[in-house]
Amino acid sequence: MTKTPMDTMLNMVEWEEICQPEDVMNNDEIPWATHSGVLRVGDLELRCYQLSDGRRILNAEDVEAFFSCI
Repeated sequence: MTKTPMDTMLNMVEWEEICQPEDVMNNDEIPWATHSGVLRVGDLELRCYQLSDGRRILNAEDVEAFFSCI
């Protein structure tokens, strides 16, 4: 599987485990955030999350702020 530049950037994030209630963790239908971190791009910080299914996502408000700066 080919890694994208975004994969490479997200691999450098220091991930912190998020505690979740037991009922959330037992729901296999909807992925939940298991870890959170901050991706630094220049002077901006983008909050990011790793989901229970392995996907990683960025906070929408932070992405909007990022694109309004360029």
